Amino acid sequence: MSGTATLREGTGSPADVILAVGGVGVLARDAEAAVRAQVLEGPFASLNHAVFTAGEEAALGFREAARTQPMMAARRLIEIRQVQEANAALLDAILAYVQAPCPTAVLLLCGERLPAATGGVDRGARIRNAVKKTGMVLDLDGEGTDPRAFAAERARALGVSVERAALASLVEVSGGDLGALAADVETCAQYAGPGGTIDAAAVAAVCPWVAEASVWALTDAIVGRDADAALASLHRLLEDGEAPHKILGSIAWQLRQTLLVQDALRRGIPEREAGIRMPPGKVRAIRDAVQARPQSPSQVLEALARVNHRMNSSRAGDRRQVEAFVLQLLSDG
Repeated sequence: MSGTATLREGTGSPADVILAVGGVGVLARDAEAAVRAQVLEGPFASLNHAVFTAGEEAALGFREAARTQPMMAARRLIEIRQVQEANAALLDAILAYVQAPCPTAVLLLCGERLPAATGGVDRGARIRNAVKKTGMVLDLDGEGTDPRAFAAERARALGVSVERAALASLVEVSGGDLGALAADVETCAQYAGPGGTIDAAAVAAVCPWVAEASVWALTDAIVGRDADAALASLHRLLEDGEAPHKILGSIAWQLRQTLLVQDALRRGIPEREAGIRMPPGKVRAIRDAVQARPQSPSQVLEALARVNHRMNSSRAGDRRQVEAFVLQLLSDG
């Protein structure tokens, strides 16, 4: 995303046409905010800003908006959002405009991607090539972005510092997803306060994924049918003083998330639509695991019901009941 730093720090006027496409929402928002900050100025800023959505018929009006003289300012900002939804007519109009842009306007094209070729014509590629000649292309897929440097930069921008151990934890639980990482850094920054420091304790206090990492190791071993790793993780939790009931509750929640991932795969729907609330990296790992070793929802639920009943009624120690529960899940596989 090489162009964004220039937009943030530069004092000159941005390019006549800026193409900002990619699937990382936080990078897209940063780029859009940087363009607006440089182009829009003065008391009539809102009058010099026009926004169009590519999938709507009115989007072709961007040409007239771009040619409208700015109100007491050097330039107007014209945005076309969700450019991936643009039809052939709009793409042709954009290409024609890019080849001869209006000097008193900045056209910002943003979206997840450019449309695929249709009818043997790749209009999206033509637009990208044209913008490279006359404007600026920002690729917002996050490829090549160092997550640690990204997190540290966002912390600095929020007025806090971040310790090395905390930075490592934040990057690990985000699974490399820059959007999730940015959200966690912001949450930790609010916890630390202006001028504060994000340390390991702050991360554990406000990011539940970090606090649950040890239990995830146990759940991962159960899903992977690794008895040695599962029992080792369980005993480590117990030796660290975790209450058996708490461990059971965490396992139950995590197994439910695992079953939701499996159900989303079966139904072919996005994980978020299925109610899954986990870091993207963890979702990917579970997706791979359940594809290799599908879980039985009925067996998981029955095992949970049995251990819950035993822990509430049996004289046997809670520790033994949790161990029996883990062994039951492993044998059910």
